[in-house]
Amino acid sequence: MIKTLRIRPLIAAGIFVSALSTTLFITGCEGEEATPATTAAPDARYTTQGRVAMLRDPKSPASQFKIHHEAIPSFVDGQGKVVGMHSHPMDFPRVAEGIDISSLKVGQPVRFTFDVTWADTGPVWVITELERLPEDTRFSFDPPAEGEPEAAGEDHGG
Repeated sequence: MIKTLRIRPLIAAGIFVSALSTTLFITGCEGEEATPATTAAPDARYTTQGRVAMLRDPKSPASQFKIHHEAIPSFVDGQGKVVGMHSHPMDFPRVAEGIDISSLKVGQPVRFTFDVTWADTGPVWVITELERLPEDTRFSFDPPAEGEPEAAGEDHGG
């Protein structure tokens, strides 16, 4: 009888460990299926440059991170048609993880890449790369420097 008592706790412990392992395995598998390994690719990606036009202000919920960018002639709309995009100040409500915009200032020249994903509600823009440019960088929308002739057809507004 003593041998039987010693074996039963070991059998019970083995069954418990086995059941626990199976539960953890199943739970782990369910978690992997619920979370996709990769996110969907964007519909388009563009690299352009411009000047920071507005920064987010925690005190003002209406404020946005905005960049006045150069024209993007190759911009494609939600139906896949090349329509181009004029130079203008553009809101970027989303910035990819790892991109720090907190040290930028209004007027800062930048080169950036943004992804576009077309949703039912319209385009979703996400800045995926951002690089500071030298302060004296000039853009096609900048007014000509003193003594410099104005190029015909340049877009200087928003």
